[in-house]
Amino acid sequence: MTADQQDFISALRQYVAHAIAHDAGGADYATGAVKIVDARTHLFVDAGRRDTDEAEDIYALRSLFRPDEETLQLVPDEGRLEAISRNYF
Repeated sequence: MTADQQDFISALRQYVAHAIAHDAGGADYATGAVKIVDARTHLFVDAGRRDTDEAEDIYALRSLFRPDEETLQLVPDEGRLEAISRNYF
């Protein structure tokens, strides 16, 4: 994995963690989405209430997190974030 890829994953992880923590409906009911505008500069924008549309670089937030096995709290899904990063790097 390249340094650019690791940086992208870290930035997207932070975005997803922030979105989970601040979603008004709670993470269990997250309906928002994120649009990746520029992967190299880590430019992400709120895409509103959308489903995943990879052709448009839009990802539903609910597809980017999972329950932690030990605490059962929702955390960013590292495997999914890494898979997304391969689309750009």
